[in-house]
Amino acid sequence: MAVRPLPRLVGVAAVAVLLAACGGGSEVEGESGSGGEEAASFYAGETVDLVVPYDPGGGFDVYARAIAPYLSECLDAQVVVKNEPGAGGLLATNATAVADPDDRRIMIMNTAGFAAAQIAGAEGVQFDLSEFSHVGRIAGAPTALVVATDSDITSFDDILASEDPVRFVATGPGSEGYIAATGLAEAYGFPIEVITGFPGSGEARTAVVAGDADVMALTFDSLLGAIEAGEVRPVVLVDEEADDLLPDTPPITDFAAADDRAEGLVDSLVELGESGRSIAAPPGLPEEPLSELRDAFACAMENEELLEELESQKRPVDVVEGEAYAEQVQELLDASPEFEATLKESF
Repeated sequence: MAVRPLPRLVGVAAVAVLLAACGGGSEVEGESGSGGEEAASFYAGETVDLVVPYDPGGGFDVYARAIAPYLSECLDAQVVVKNEPGAGGLLATNATAVADPDDRRIMIMNTAGFAAAQIAGAEGVQFDLSEFSHVGRIAGAPTALVVATDSDITSFDDILASEDPVRFVATGPGSEGYIAATGLAEAYGFPIEVITGFPGSGEARTAVVAGDADVMALTFDSLLGAIEAGEVRPVVLVDEEADDLLPDTPPITDFAAADDRAEGLVDSLVELGESGRSIAAPPGLPEEPLSELRDAFACAMENEELLEELESQKRPVDVVEGEAYAEQVQELLDASPEFEATLKESF
């Protein structure tokens, strides 16, 4: 199975000590760091746009607005959240891909969704995720499969044993629910029907609760409210291990796939979820500003007040630092032909 990169956080103070021991910093924006002078900050005193590629109120927006004040403090800048919805997040991502680094624009990324679209060659993709300046991952975003609390489906084994098509809901082709449905059905060999056309995940979940469909697949932290309210019940988490927030829900690795090819598809679905929610800057950001961003991100994500705030909102945090995360994204983009074919089918 895929090996999850270990989080590695570097504090701003530790970096400052290291730079001092090495004799100072490098030049930034033409200001010399020689002669014992400190390198000029690229972000201090500036306004930084933290772009959310969706409407206000969703999970990405919640993370961005929670993190922004702490990132402002650690960066010594004013970080302003800006929503730029459109085309399922592709509009803002395309804009970030061609933004000038001097624009001081960063973005919270739905890496799983954008990577799937890029691998599938989906219409509207005008970016290469491997070229972005990756700041770090906030958290993985594994998918959970949920059913109505009164559903005859009591476990993932019931889905695997079904002879009739299992009715999944999805907002449309290329959505998380569609990818999970087609990928898992391909890996485990159970029949499916994917019902689409819902304007949002809330309407899709209502169809499951009403009995008009059987299963919903969605990022698990986005389902916690409905789970706690007793509307739906989780049956499996598409991850390598159980999560503390869903301790009684088995991970997909508890269910053996038929052969190596099927196992590879499951691995790829897990890796896709692990890419999760992240922060990135435009391609071509010079080394010094990128290091500054990464250090400030690490500083913010270590803040106990922020961690408590996100925990209270049941928003997981599992940080992977920028360089390691960039390698993780590249490995994801180097998809197998089988996974690429599955994603193309999902779009």
